[in-house]
Amino acid sequence: MKALAKRSKKTQPKAGLLSVAYVEDRGAVYDAPLEVVWDFMDDDTFHSKAHTADVRNFEEKSLSEVSTLLSYEKRKGNRWEKMVCRMTTIRPAVRIQEDLSGPYAGSTTVFLYTSHGGRTVIDVFGYGPASGMTPAEFSEGRRKMWAKAYSEDLPYFRLFADQHPSARSRLK
Repeated sequence: MKALAKRSKKTQPKAGLLSVAYVEDRGAVYDAPLEVVWDFMDDDTFHSKAHTADVRNFEEKSLSEVSTLLSYEKRKGNRWEKMVCRMTTIRPAVRIQEDLSGPYAGSTTVFLYTSHGGRTVIDVFGYGPASGMTPAEFSEGRRKMWAKAYSEDLPYFRLFADQHPSARSRLK
């Protein structure tokens, strides 16, 4: 029995291996029906402008009917980090982002969209390795990133809802 419990050097965890982190952020609310929120997320005019201060060289390549490969650079302080992710979208319920390169490479984020009457609630769940950071740093970084994206989206979402004919008719 003791021999089975002993690990060989090949199965011993190596120093510096990635730790795993889980983080969630529940309750972001858009004051509009689910369909209007999804129309905004898919809009190339309004939604794409929300993050232009911190995102550049954005490229998108369709992989399938529901999956897209996204490549871009994201500002982190005074430098730009290359990011690549696969986004799988199952409208109107969920988006799944798999980070393939960048500081969160290997992690997965799930955005769950839920209709609550005339409002839409978005709950976000992140899971993955915290490469070069502690799980607490991973969680804090993700929460800050999601909060910033939400605050950047809101003014453009309001413009979209005010100016987009299909959004205006759905908001009534």
